[in-house]
Amino acid sequence: MPASPLVVLNVLVIRADSQPPEGHRRARPRYNVNRAGAGIEDPEARDRTLALTDRPQLEWEAFDEYWRKIHGPKILHVDGPDDRQTALLAYYLQQHRIPGGPTSERAPPYAAPLDAGSRLVTDPAARCAPYSRPAWDGIAQLGFRNRGDLAAFFDVGPGKYGQKIVPDEAVFIRGFGVHVAEEHVVVEADRRQHPVVLLKTHVRNPELTRAQFRGRWMAEHAERVRRAATAGGLVRRYAQLVNVSEPGDALYDAVGDRIDGVGAMSFANMNDVEDFLASDAYAELRADEREFASESAYFTALNYLIRDVTA
Repeated sequence: MPASPLVVLNVLVIRADSQPPEGHRRARPRYNVNRAGAGIEDPEARDRTLALTDRPQLEWEAFDEYWRKIHGPKILHVDGPDDRQTALLAYYLQQHRIPGGPTSERAPPYAAPLDAGSRLVTDPAARCAPYSRPAWDGIAQLGFRNRGDLAAFFDVGPGKYGQKIVPDEAVFIRGFGVHVAEEHVVVEADRRQHPVVLLKTHVRNPELTRAQFRGRWMAEHAERVRRAATAGGLVRRYAQLVNVSEPGDALYDAVGDRIDGVGAMSFANMNDVEDFLASDAYAELRADEREFASESAYFTALNYLIRDVTA
């Protein structure tokens, strides 16, 4: 473990999508692009076909594959002898939301629709509940040993990131929220390798300052999670990614800065996640969260470890 916390850029991702935007799912300027690199939501754009795929029914699959199989290798590629950025990256995780996994919109335990006699219904099509989509489709965590390395990696001037990575992001991303965080590991059985991760975003109660939120979340709540993990044995890793962004930072983003912290809780499999969320221990943690967070939302993700040189 490093002597001081690693500095992490949390990038909360909204996938490319040709459907009309809903709520916050509106494209950032020059994102969600067509093959000419123009945003399809730009009022002046004539070609409104995504570069990612021209078949709307395949957009989710295309996003998921592009992020992992094309964008991931680009991040790691040493782009010629003048590339000084890539080596600065200490770890890189992609955490892709799993639609069938637990979310705060539809949490376990799950129940089958029943009629008044507690029997399965005969008209399931008429009883389909509207689908409630989580706010985010995944998170990328890019870890660095210090803020200087992070700033150098994300230099958007001439160089790999500004000239080649940013245009690539626009192919598979519609929107995003970004903040700089410190990684504080509370529980760690086997580092970052576990396949399933529960990602929870927290927005502090309005009467708390950010410093007060951090103190409460990182002390008393962290200890509660540690005790629950020790007692239940299901939580394999728990890290608190604590927002340390400042408005004057080069990477400051008002959307991402609204989130005061991200909790990343790792599990060996999906059943363990669901058992944990249905447990009395989790109910106690959730009650405690309400003491310091006005909003807490979660989704389940597949955890891709792309790089880790922090051992």
